Amino acid sequence: MGYKQKKDTPPMERELKYLLADLCIKWGFCISSKAINEISTAESYRAQDFAEDVVAAEGMDYEGETKWVRNIAERFKIRFGTDSIDVSTFVDRVRGQKEIW
Repeated sequence: MGYKQKKDTPPMERELKYLLADLCIKWGFCISSKAINEISTAESYRAQDFAEDVVAAEGMDYEGETKWVRNIAERFKIRFGTDSIDVSTFVDRVRGQKEIW
């Protein structure tokens, strides 16, 4: 069964939620819905900051979990093709276009 989102979800939020779902399924980082909403609605993210926020939301000390932070940051970079994303310039790599919201 897949993970389906509402059609009116902004593109960057949607893609961050898909990444968080992948992290839950593949690595067990199943954070609370409150944390998912806080992370996915950010205006911008750097890979390192995203990874630290996910690890902290899981209740772990990100300073002591450098392996997980590094691995999650790498997944972020692979997914988005860059080290940082911003809602004002976000381009959905799957659709290959910037969506206007």
